[in-house]
Amino acid sequence: MTMPTMQQALKLYEETMRKRCAESSRFELGRSKGERIHAAMVAVAAQMIASRLPEIDGEKAYIMGLFHDFGKLVYNDEMSDKFHGLEGYKYLRKLGYDELARISLTHTFYEQELNLKEYAGYNPSEMRKCKKLLQEVPFDDYDRLIQLCDRLSVGVTLNIKQRIFNIRNNYKIPPLLVKKKYREALKLKKYFDKRCCCDIYKLLGVD
Repeated sequence: MTMPTMQQALKLYEETMRKRCAESSRFELGRSKGERIHAAMVAVAAQMIASRLPEIDGEKAYIMGLFHDFGKLVYNDEMSDKFHGLEGYKYLRKLGYDELARISLTHTFYEQELNLKEYAGYNPSEMRKCKKLLQEVPFDDYDRLIQLCDRLSVGVTLNIKQRIFNIRNNYKIPPLLVKKKYREALKLKKYFDKRCCCDIYKLLGVD
C-alpha cells in the first residue's frame, strides 16, 4: 500500500504531532498551531480543486496536502540543517507510503532538474540528494496540485502573493528564486484554472 487510508493518515499525523510537541515545548508553543493550520489549508484547498477534476481523487489529494510538510514533524529542525522535504520523504518511505513520500519531496520544487545554486542557503549534501531523487520522479498532477496549494496557503488565507511574501521572509531563498517561485505559482494557477474551467480563486472563495 503506497497510500494510507484517511483514518490511518489522520491517526499518523496526530500521533506524530503530539510526539513532536512533547519533545519540544518551543515547537508546541511557537509553531504547532501554525503547522496544523497550514497543513489543513493545503489539504482542503487540494480536495476542493480535485472536486472539479474527475481524474484526481479528492481524498488522496487531501491526505497529500496534509502530509506535504510532514518532515517538519519528524526531526528537530531548530537544531539541524536537514531539509524537511528529504526527511519527510525518508520517513514515509520507511512506512511504505511511497506516494506520500514523493509529495514530501516534490512540493518544494517546480522543476525535476534542480539548480543547486538556487538553494545555496541549504545544506549542500541534502540538496544533492534531492536533486538525484527528483530526477527519478516524473511529476504528475498530484505533484502540481500540492505545489500550487502550498503556494496558496499562508495562515488562514489563500493567496499566492501573500504566501510568496511569507516564503521570502522565512526561508533561506535568494530574491531571484523568490521571484521565480512567484512566476511558477501563477503558471500553476493558470494551469488549474484551465483544467477546472473556472478561476480557482473563486472556487476557493478567495477575495
